[in-house]
Amino acid sequence: MRLAILLVIAFLLYGCATEVQGRRIIPDEVSWIEKQRTTRAEVVARFGLPPVELPQSSGVTATSTTTTDSGGHIKTIQATTQVQRPTRLRKATYVYIHRDAAVFPFYDNLQSTQCQFWVIYDEKGVVQDYGFLGKACDGQLQDRGLLAAQ
Repeated sequence: MRLAILLVIAFLLYGCATEVQGRRIIPDEVSWIEKQRTTRAEVVARFGLPPVELPQSSGVTATSTTTTDSGGHIKTIQATTQVQRPTRLRKATYVYIHRDAAVFPFYDNLQSTQCQFWVIYDEKGVVQDYGFLGKACDGQLQDRGLLAAQ
């Protein structure tokens, strides 16, 4: 009987565990990073290797112009498409996930928060931009490029 009670208690406690993945990086910890100056080696020395690092894709820019006559009918349409040349930029992302405990193991009421700190490097490993994405970063759910706001 004691063994059954202990197993039930252990099972309930397991369902109440909080899970944390990754290291939480907050804006105050990255204020030393300087765009066009700080290197990937310096960022890795401070925060470790990023769990995700991928090439940045190049993009396509499209614009269109229309004119209408006095009756409101479309008269001319002009479309321009420009393909950007492939870049050698890389985007490193540090992910932090925090899952709160479930009240009861059979009921999935986990609360999860996530923060991503991202850095874009050029082909020489120099920081070109960085920012945060997620509510757990600084309480605001938005993609925030820090240097663009300065």
